[in-house]
Amino acid sequence: MSAAPPGWERHEITDGSRYGIVFEVLTRRRARAAASGGSGTPAAASQPRAIGSQNLVAGCDTSELSHNSDPSETTVSPGQEANGRARSERPMGSPALRPCDRAAATGSSSPASPASGAVGAGVSVPATAFGDLPSVKAMGTGRAGIVVGFDTEFTTVDGARIIDSYQFAVPDPLDPSVMVEVVILPPLGSGARISLHTALWTVVVAAELWQSPLVPDEVGPRGVARGAFWSDDWVERREALAKLRVPIVLACHYGSADLTTFRTGGHARELDALVRLTSAAGGLVTLLPFRSQRGNENGHWWQSLSVTVRDTMSQTPAGKKSLAVLGEACGVPKLDVPEGWISRMTDYRREHLLEFLEYGVNDAVIVLGTLTRQWGDGVVPPITLSGGAAAALVDSGSAYLGASSPSEFRRKFAGLVDEDEGVEAVEEGDRLSYYAKRGRNPLDGAAAQLSSAFARAYHGGLNSCPMPGFYPLPTVDIDAQNAYPTAMALVRDLDWEAGAIGEVVHERSLTINDVPTATTPFVGFVSFTFPAEVTHPCLPIVADGTLVYPRTSEGVAGTWVCGPELWLTLGAEVHCQIGYLGRELRQDGEPSLSLRHGVKHLIDDRNAAKALFGKGSLEEQTLKTGVNSIYGKTAQDVAEQRSWDARAQEMDNVGGSAVSSPYHAAMTTSLVRAQLLATMNQLVERGGHVYSVTTDGFITDFTVDEVAALDLYGLDEVLSESRSALTGDPGIWEAKHAQNDLVNFTTRGNVSLDLGGVCAHNGLKAPKGIVPDSIEDRELLLVSVVTREGRVPNGYTSFPSFQELSRTEDRKDFIPSRVERSVSLDYDLKRKPVMSSMNPEMVPLPDGSTEEMATFTTEPWERVEDCLRARQIAREMAQTGCLRTIAEWRDWDLKYTHGKGRRLVTPQRTVLMSIVMAHRQGVVVIPTLADRSLSIAERLAWLDEWGLGTVSRGDWDNARRPERASQMLPIDVLDPYLARMASMPSGDHPTDADRLPY
Repeated sequence: MSAAPPGWERHEITDGSRYGIVFEVLTRRRARAAASGGSGTPAAASQPRAIGSQNLVAGCDTSELSHNSDPSETTVSPGQEANGRARSERPMGSPALRPCDRAAATGSSSPASPASGAVGAGVSVPATAFGDLPSVKAMGTGRAGIVVGFDTEFTTVDGARIIDSYQFAVPDPLDPSVMVEVVILPPLGSGARISLHTALWTVVVAAELWQSPLVPDEVGPRGVARGAFWSDDWVERREALAKLRVPIVLACHYGSADLTTFRTGGHARELDALVRLTSAAGGLVTLLPFRSQRGNENGHWWQSLSVTVRDTMSQTPAGKKSLAVLGEACGVPKLDVPEGWISRMTDYRREHLLEFLEYGVNDAVIVLGTLTRQWGDGVVPPITLSGGAAAALVDSGSAYLGASSPSEFRRKFAGLVDEDEGVEAVEEGDRLSYYAKRGRNPLDGAAAQLSSAFARAYHGGLNSCPMPGFYPLPTVDIDAQNAYPTAMALVRDLDWEAGAIGEVVHERSLTINDVPTATTPFVGFVSFTFPAEVTHPCLPIVADGTLVYPRTSEGVAGTWVCGPELWLTLGAEVHCQIGYLGRELRQDGEPSLSLRHGVKHLIDDRNAAKALFGKGSLEEQTLKTGVNSIYGKTAQDVAEQRSWDARAQEMDNVGGSAVSSPYHAAMTTSLVRAQLLATMNQLVERGGHVYSVTTDGFITDFTVDEVAALDLYGLDEVLSESRSALTGDPGIWEAKHAQNDLVNFTTRGNVSLDLGGVCAHNGLKAPKGIVPDSIEDRELLLVSVVTREGRVPNGYTSFPSFQELSRTEDRKDFIPSRVERSVSLDYDLKRKPVMSSMNPEMVPLPDGSTEEMATFTTEPWERVEDCLRARQIAREMAQTGCLRTIAEWRDWDLKYTHGKGRRLVTPQRTVLMSIVMAHRQGVVVIPTLADRSLSIAERLAWLDEWGLGTVSRGDWDNARRPERASQMLPIDVLDPYLARMASMPSGDHPTDADRLPY
């Protein structure tokens, strides 16, 4: 056995190839920072066990009982989840490098001496811990756990990964002031990999985690003696062994790289951990713990693990995700590898072992330190930061609504109950995935109808480029301050239990009496015509995967829209085919505003964190992210989303969150769009210009003060009240960027050479080494845009998806590949170019030359069909050229003006499919199609009898998708067939007379 490096203890284990591969294990203990525990040690971990130390075990053998087909594997082991929320009271983390303490602390970016002092440094901290803030308590799990930081080093050689080391960091279970660091080294350059179970049990033994009070007394370094749990019944002994587990929380940073380094497939029963994982918020996590059980060679000793996986990518705010930033935040500076070595880590290990060990294990310490600082020492983190925010909303919302449990909160907040409660209000094929995936149902028929309508009216953000071209003049990028939290705080709760639908509007024009305020809880399927003088119509139609705002809905049946945009309508004539007014819930005579209550709690605690830990601190940014992520959690799977289910090895719906609600989500995003559309129209009315609009902000030639003076047709007062209630400040706008030059080429695509100006790439990826928003980044983007003659080559390096990493057949390793592609930077034609306004502006380039860029205004399309045809022509032209100069735009205009319109190759089938869409979208009711006593096949057969064509099961299923509404012919075009079908009782069949087209 070779000598251990200075400061480390060394032993060997075997694993792989039936345990013939020898791995080195290096272990070191050193002091943690004085304030390394965020909230201290949970009570469950504070009492030492009266068990002496035992010798290390050299080998970890034989079968793991993973059993893929057993769904109970993801059940939380008995005793793992405490009834209370155990948190300690010590302040969070090592504060050495907090903004408020930096002057009193020092740190080095070079490796520490191998045997030297503490991990980080301790200084005084505020007396109030981050974990004591009410929102943080609600966001966290409060469960005690053995949290193990984890990282790997590897080298890619000839398209294959060589794993150089596995490193772990975990507090000593009996003395949390001591950090135990464990590094497992495969044979140098061998390509050997260790199994997850062997690696984790090695850490259990090296750090004596079996002595943790979270581990049953029967467990020792060799595991559990057979006699402590054995039964002749396989299920009984497996369940008994599960209770005698070591509960590990394996925490990594970017698990796609690290969790894919373990060996799988060694023998039939070996655990495949990757199929137990889920991709969430940029990281890999487990939704529930999974079991890993293994016996030794003679079956006398058994090792039982319960493994929870967390990823700091899912836990940390945007802008705080790199290990360097996290290391600074938790007082453990990230170390550097000398130039030239990072791609040769196998050689670095061979030639500089001590430095290699310091570099590698330091990253595991940073992971552990980050989660400790956020959630407390020895506390299981929430699955994701946004999921934690949703839990906080459930907590505050339950108190506000008087709900005694999460299920009662769902009932009051979103009108949902468990599957076995209430009535079967929705046919199986019509259930929305956000609740069906979670085993829930709408409370009653009214809840089902209203939720379905709001789900159809849920649209994304407003993104457009109203004025493409080059503008060498001062412009400002202005943001709506906290646009989505402000809008959420205006959404009134509905009284689901009293019957959520208060009024139904059917086949009539809408008036201001129907939607008297911007926050009226109304949703409707409408057709419309805006006055010609309205520059920015405000009713969207989903078409071609985006939102289009035409002047009229001519050519389509209509669109689902929410109250805020219907309130704004700007003089449009709006006809409602079907609409619903929600019944408001009131508290003490006032509208119930549970989202406002929950968002304000998070904002108040964010301000407290800012005061305690400094602006920009990890704590403050954690709560800022929590505030901003609430909207996304209310919208989760409302517009059905699919992701890879590794366990089932198939794509499946994501399912809703704890706070998913089509009503709250649709009203929120509608309010934000209404705010921007009102602003854009008033700016134009007052002589201003809007060059670009993106989700919650826009670029204009008005100052922020001039924008703040707009009343937004009355919406400003409503938004200011919300801002005041949340923050005490009524201001709703803030300047984000300012520039004196603007190249504005398409939606989400604009650039200024001013360093304080905008720089949005529209998906164009900058080469490696280019610093985002730097002058080099800006110049490269500008040159790419204004010198292009076609699509811009833009290859990039890509890593495998989670599906590719976790599929059981043809699985890929975490190895990058080159993706070659070219990108169109042409204007996306969401609005119609005004050809008479085009000017050939000459754009100055960094080398002193100039290039032409067509600069022009736009107007709304008359019909959405016109927009779709224009976009298709542009796509065809982009195959061989681009739309940059006036000559190229004139070529496009010639094709558009003199090209053919839409042709209905099979008009009868188009009518038939529009009828099916109208029924499936809830716009009309056809008795036979609504008869749940008939199978879907019987209903489709009835449609076939009309002689208009055939409808497949796929056609039937897809007809209810929100985007199909834009493909539906106008209702009056569907007669006489629609009227005959709607008036025919279920059980009757069409005659020859019914089939006549007159």
